[in-house]
Amino acid sequence: MPSDSFRFIHAADLHIDSPLRGLEAYPGAPTDRLRNATRNAFENLVQLAIDEAVSFVIIAGDLFDGQWKDMNTGIWTAGQFRKLERAGIPVCLIRGNHDAESKVRTGIKWPANVHEFSVRKPQTFTSTQLGLPESIDVAVHGQGFARPDIQEDLAADYPEAVAGHFNIGVLHTSLTGDPAHDRYAATTVEVLRNRGYDYWALGHIHIRSEPPISKEPYVAFSGNTQGRHIRETGAKGCLLVSVEDGGLAGVEFRETDTLRWHRAAVVLDQADTLNELYEKTRDALQECLDQSDGRFVAVRVEISGACAAHRELVQPGIQAEVVSQIRDIANEWDDEIWIEKVKLNTSAPINVKQLRQGHDLLGELLRDVASLSDDTDQLSELIAESLATLSAKAGPELQAAETSLTNPEQLQTWLQQAEGLLLARLEAEA
Repeated sequence: MPSDSFRFIHAADLHIDSPLRGLEAYPGAPTDRLRNATRNAFENLVQLAIDEAVSFVIIAGDLFDGQWKDMNTGIWTAGQFRKLERAGIPVCLIRGNHDAESKVRTGIKWPANVHEFSVRKPQTFTSTQLGLPESIDVAVHGQGFARPDIQEDLAADYPEAVAGHFNIGVLHTSLTGDPAHDRYAATTVEVLRNRGYDYWALGHIHIRSEPPISKEPYVAFSGNTQGRHIRETGAKGCLLVSVEDGGLAGVEFRETDTLRWHRAAVVLDQADTLNELYEKTRDALQECLDQSDGRFVAVRVEISGACAAHRELVQPGIQAEVVSQIRDIANEWDDEIWIEKVKLNTSAPINVKQLRQGHDLLGELLRDVASLSDDTDQLSELIAESLATLSAKAGPELQAAETSLTNPEQLQTWLQQAEGLLLARLEAEA
């Protein structure tokens, strides 16, 4: 490469040995594949760094998911770092909220190529400190989490850019906030821009920034290296960053995941029966496989639509049979697909809008249902009163099933399902 040209990897949120709680709620789950996925993804990251001969690797927090179950986690991770050390590739890492210093005390001495940023104050590693060739002028700035619940704007105290260097800021942050992630070390793009850096390697948000949050300077979350549950669908990996003649030349996403999560939406038409339900599900599963490039696939099948099949689905025991049949369909791919869950949200092929306008008792009932669905406060209050005892007794089970008796969207879905069940029964008796 020309003078002052190099490449590096920006990764974050590896969550090595994440416990993946709740797997016991899924009979037949491929637990070993799921639990080893975070390690396999890190192995892929290390191999990518070696194959691409990058100059260094950045890990922007949450290398670990929390306190180690045993020392094997640290021993194994140190072994991966040594592979990079033998290839002459240094690592710059910060601690995030999951592996904050007060939460994870490693007890393992990392190899000399690992440079961990201070959790007391911002710190800078230059090319010389990283052991890089004289042709590379880079300054990497960062600060780790001393404790998990950091609320301060850490970036505001990062040092000014080092003149004549390609400056990189490493930060674990919620930035301006994200509803799916806790708010930690919040800051703004303007604060980052004022540091005068060329690139900001962010961690904490598990969704890759596409497009980047900012192009000048380049600000991006790399996302996590491996999806761990159904809320982390799609390709996961890291960013391969190219610098040429001292300036940013390109940023390329590279996949590292070995197991990929999908939501397969199966929408049924009015005339569709159970046979069409199965055929469309088979097609949807094939599409998930086609999008995963040979990886093992974990799928949540979500079936919806006003359809003829609904008449059968409301019959006692039929839904369990349908779920079993869908799991059996997945077996056609010889252990390449695992069905995480099947959600059935169909409705009767009836003109509900027309019925709702009727002047009979049914029309009045349907109007009441619609009014209750629109008034989430009233709906929540009604459910809270009716199901308070159930919520108190079955709290852990409801949490494991990702079910909340106070979630307005969940309550509206249940109400709509109850409406569909009522209409299907009425239709069957007509």
